[in-house]
Amino acid sequence: MSANIDQLVPTKSLIDLSTHSDNDFGLTDYNLCSLFDDLLLAEYADETLDGDIIRDGVIVPANTIQRAWRVGRVILAGTGCKNVNTGDHIIFPHDKGIPISGITIEGHGKLEHGIFLNEERLFGVCKPKNECSVTNT
Repeated sequence: MSANIDQLVPTKSLIDLSTHSDNDFGLTDYNLCSLFDDLLLAEYADETLDGDIIRDGVIVPANTIQRAWRVGRVILAGTGCKNVNTGDHIIFPHDKGIPISGITIEGHGKLEHGIFLNEERLFGVCKPKNECSVTNT
């Protein structure tokens, strides 16, 4: 006789992973202070409060772009990161990394829509156009 784990009634000895599937890792009693190696934590910079992605002023539902590139702003960078710093805007694949929400970052506050990535997964560093200097040659 086998039992379906989804049918078990939660007890104190079972770990409730239902909130993990919502990217909420349950660190409500702690602030994240630093990262190791080439890990970084980025806050999505290309989405609305509803989680839709903005491309050239057009709102595209996130569930329609599973393999798109994304833009984020680095909130924390591990000690092994060589090419990015806190505050940099980065471009990375949408389907890589571990999404996270509802975590408080020391010196930043609560992060609602972010992602953990390895620096090697990044496509590059970018800047919003209003921060770029234009030169005529």
